[in-house]
Amino acid sequence: MATTKETQPTKLTAAQLKKKVEIQEEKIKSLKEGAWCYMCDTHKAKDKFYVSTDPMSKSGLTPICKDCAKKIALRTTNGVDQEPTRESVQLALRYLGKPFLEKVWDSSIQEVENLASGKVKSNVWTAYARQIAMPNYIGLTYFDSDHFVKDKTENKSVKELTTEEELIESHAGLDTYDSFLKNKNDVIRLLSYDPFEKEDIADQPFLYSQLLGILDSSEDANEDMMRTSSAISIVRGFLQQSKIDDTVAKLMSDISNIERNSATIKSLQESKGKITSVITSLAQDSCISLKHNKNAKKGENTWTGKIKKIKDLNLREGEVNGFDLETCKAMKQVMDLSNASIMKTLALDESEWSDMVAEQRQKIVDLQRDLDKYIEISRILLRENLDIKDYLKDKDIKLEMNLVDLNDLFSCFSEQESENDDSENDSESEDENNEI
Repeated sequence: MATTKETQPTKLTAAQLKKKVEIQEEKIKSLKEGAWCYMCDTHKAKDKFYVSTDPMSKSGLTPICKDCAKKIALRTTNGVDQEPTRESVQLALRYLGKPFLEKVWDSSIQEVENLASGKVKSNVWTAYARQIAMPNYIGLTYFDSDHFVKDKTENKSVKELTTEEELIESHAGLDTYDSFLKNKNDVIRLLSYDPFEKEDIADQPFLYSQLLGILDSSEDANEDMMRTSSAISIVRGFLQQSKIDDTVAKLMSDISNIERNSATIKSLQESKGKITSVITSLAQDSCISLKHNKNAKKGENTWTGKIKKIKDLNLREGEVNGFDLETCKAMKQVMDLSNASIMKTLALDESEWSDMVAEQRQKIVDLQRDLDKYIEISRILLRENLDIKDYLKDKDIKLEMNLVDLNDLFSCFSEQESENDDSENDSESEDENNEI
């Protein structure tokens, strides 16, 4: 039976063991100070890799080395580099986990073509790699590229404009949504076009309400295109300021990263200051602000001025009297007290009383005759109105008009009937008390 001979381990001296331990420590140190590129399957020093600012990356290095990324971007074939293209650069950034931003791409092209600077980069890829490593883009990954953000924005816009119910829900109820539509229609009526048609649907309620407060109520008063254009720009500036304030508040709330966000906050505040300067200049040049408004002292805020504005708007509600005693109970009481005071002060004899009664009787007869005629006219028009509304409802035709609610229109008669019923009940109770 054959037997195998066991090999004895080689005995090392103390000096040999020390040397072997030192070699192993050097290998471990080199591994810790470097990284492994999974594309070329080579272990390299850390300076051969780009820095990764991805919050999910613990190593702080890109997955592939600089040489492999350069070969992808420059389309290296048989050791020969080609000119980088948009697609090749995007592919290299995809493996590196870096974002592709249009503004950085355009800036890199300009940097390469700027021969007067004396610092011409060898190619667009080198310029782009240097610019994308700046602190402005810390924390961005390939999924923050412009084409990804654009797709998300388009999908979100399509989703928001799906149904009218979602729009009503996003505007916190039907009343707010109706106010938004009213402001939008008023702006279109005054300008004869929609100035915020391309704006985000979530921003339109703010824009229309702000612009309506700046525009004149008369259509002819908005023929000054310079003033109208300035008003639209001012309203957009207000919206930009609001968004900047929201962004700064969000960054300030992140206490742990406030030092990293300090540069962004400072940049946003500077942008807000520039926007404020532009708004102030436009408001002053176009006499929009109250301080520089030429119409501020023409009585627009008086009662007469308000009534004039209502009439200029050509509203159906503006056709009624501007000051109706039937709708103002306080003034009606003042009128009754005044008439009673006059009658108490006057000392009339019997002939004067007879003349007054005869005159009043003639007026009552005339008014009663006119009242009967107008009641009949009102009855005929009301019947035709109801017939027309029923016809339009059957034909499914909607009128885009501010129609009067008939219940509200005839509610005054119900108040009179209730008052008559109360007076009759009071008189009956008095009779019962007298009988008792």
